[in-house]
Amino acid sequence: MPRFCDWGGRAVLFLLFLGSASGAIHGTVKDSTGAVVPRARVYLLKPPQPVRTVAADSAGRFEFAGAGTGPCAIFSSASGLTGDKQEIPCDRSDPIELVLRPSALAETVVVTAERAELPSSTVASSVSILTADDLGALQALQLFEALRYLPGVEVNQTGRRGGVTGIFVRGADSRYNLVTIDGVKVNDFGGSYNFASLPAEPIETVELVRGPQSALYGSYAIGSAVQVVTASGLDRRDFFTSAEGGDFGTRRFTAGGGGRIGNLGVYGTLSRFDTDGMVANDDSRFENAHLKVDYTLWARHRLRYAFLVNSNESGNPGPFGSDPAVLFPGLDLASRTAERYNIHSFGYDGELGPRVRQRLSGAIYSDRLDFQSGFGPSFTRQSRQAFSSETSVAPARHDLLTFGVEWNGEQFRSTFVTDPNSNPFPLHRNIYGWFLENHFEAGGRFFLNTGLRLEHLRLDAIPADAFGSRPPLPASTVTELHPKLSAAYLLRPGTRLHGSAGTGLRPPDGFELAFTTNPALKPERTTSFDAGLEQSFFGRRVALDVTWFYNRFHDQIITLAQAQAGLSRWLSDNLANSEAAGLESAIYLQVARGLRFRGAYTYLDTAVLGLDRSPKSVQRFFRLGQQLVRRPRHTGSYLVVWQHGRLLVQTGAVLRGRTLDAEPNFGLSAGQFLNPFYTTFDVGAQFEVRRSVAFTTKLRNLLDRTYEESLGFPALGRNFTVGVQWRWTPE
Repeated sequence: MPRFCDWGGRAVLFLLFLGSASGAIHGTVKDSTGAVVPRARVYLLKPPQPVRTVAADSAGRFEFAGAGTGPCAIFSSASGLTGDKQEIPCDRSDPIELVLRPSALAETVVVTAERAELPSSTVASSVSILTADDLGALQALQLFEALRYLPGVEVNQTGRRGGVTGIFVRGADSRYNLVTIDGVKVNDFGGSYNFASLPAEPIETVELVRGPQSALYGSYAIGSAVQVVTASGLDRRDFFTSAEGGDFGTRRFTAGGGGRIGNLGVYGTLSRFDTDGMVANDDSRFENAHLKVDYTLWARHRLRYAFLVNSNESGNPGPFGSDPAVLFPGLDLASRTAERYNIHSFGYDGELGPRVRQRLSGAIYSDRLDFQSGFGPSFTRQSRQAFSSETSVAPARHDLLTFGVEWNGEQFRSTFVTDPNSNPFPLHRNIYGWFLENHFEAGGRFFLNTGLRLEHLRLDAIPADAFGSRPPLPASTVTELHPKLSAAYLLRPGTRLHGSAGTGLRPPDGFELAFTTNPALKPERTTSFDAGLEQSFFGRRVALDVTWFYNRFHDQIITLAQAQAGLSRWLSDNLANSEAAGLESAIYLQVARGLRFRGAYTYLDTAVLGLDRSPKSVQRFFRLGQQLVRRPRHTGSYLVVWQHGRLLVQTGAVLRGRTLDAEPNFGLSAGQFLNPFYTTFDVGAQFEVRRSVAFTTKLRNLLDRTYEESLGFPALGRNFTVGVQWRWTPE
């Protein structure tokens, strides 16, 4: 078997370098002691062209073929190590030596904060980045596990795995996060996204940009933008499989891999995750498949196709935990949810000249959700088609201009949205956007990004329902201009000021439109500001980032349940306005080459500001100055990762202060109650018994703490998983 793998690796290497051009940029990555750094990421920049990325081999060697002529920049980073950016000619042929030093923050490339790929040190927006290595070290089964450790992010799950999972970023609602997978918007019609079923396996990087990003990405990016990028065979080559099991009937299996053959890159993953849950009808199943195909033409043009399917099924036993209003009717043994969504995306990225880059992309997204309860079956169907054209021009070496147009066509159909004949009625919305963005640098110390987007939303007319409780809603249009400004200034090496301001918009979702009596139901809007300081100490081994932020929310939409509200039906309407402000801090320590620490703390103050323009039906349930629900005043976390030889150990904790929450059975209209403070601890380990084979284990909720992220929905007590994984990387 070793002989077969050795010859197989040589064959793959031969194919990988087939067709390489002579005169390629090449070299070696080393640390400050002169030792080579295997598997380091190396980045080649040539604005406005796409950033090119390769992983160094086991001897620290790297190569970029076909870089062309003109000025380029190159830098590298690895876990706990980073290097300075070097300016080089793109046609350089002599070897380059990249030297990395210990650093708490590794320099990398950011895509989501602006419409172009840029080094993280030049980006002024507040961004957190997670890599496949981060997810692997954390042994995250699903993405939301890693999001818990990011500053300003509150993850809220209704109980165990499979429960609805959302994120609140800087006090913004969980419906305010634009989520894209390989550039494809996967939010529901109206903005919600359930993180419960998104696995960690296919993910190469995750970028979370705090604050409204509608100037860049349009509607739904009202509180944050989360960009998930899956693995590509052009940048990664390996093959893996794993199996895990644990208590509560937990089983998980994964497999995948790929690489590059000449100009063709292919990478795919498969996974399945099952758990029995805590009580009857609490089981969940998640199945995922992912495939990405990239083809490079003449080194300057790239075609891409990506496919992802996510299928899941879970029971819904109801809120069987805290029952402050004594309204729990008992375990629901009948309700079950089955969902399947598919993503197909197509793209072209090409160099039209030394200073011009063109990107074209299209996508098809569909979601089928079926719900079975004691009242019978119901369904929700959603789909989206999208197209965008984006052009980047570099009029000067340190100036990058990007402009383009986007279109999204959305459809929504549900059992509960009906016409006068009680038949399900499809809702149609078209969103058109025209955007312009400029990134400017001066002297390598000042970085300015300005953006502007004109967006036009058109919703088709909606007829009255059969009971006359919803009036006819005429076709409506909303035209909005979204500005954004962000700037950063390097006062001196290790000291950076940064700040940003922007606006965002979220249109109503299907159920909010179905249950409103207000023909003038408005979209939700936000205005946001932030300013902060990033400071490094002790030769970059320690980094501290402190950011003040302020969000103002206008015309927030809430839905009230009929029984407790004394209404004849469910009702959705606008709340006047509210705010969220606070201080967000993060500290990063690279104690030694194999030991790193990351901590975060966020102070958040939220309040309802005005009710005078709200309907009386809304005013009954809110008061001026009231805290917004599920927005804790204090949140914090820490994560320690230690690697020594073949052993990797990690431990972390998540702290959440008490928070106001809605009555779990009927929501806001049945009352609001305090959900207590809690802290949870996790610990995990991974040991490589031989090359490519490792055993893993993780203990979650180490102290067996009883707590509820969402009031009424108990989280799992102490639970564990153990597993084995195999990974082969051809040299």
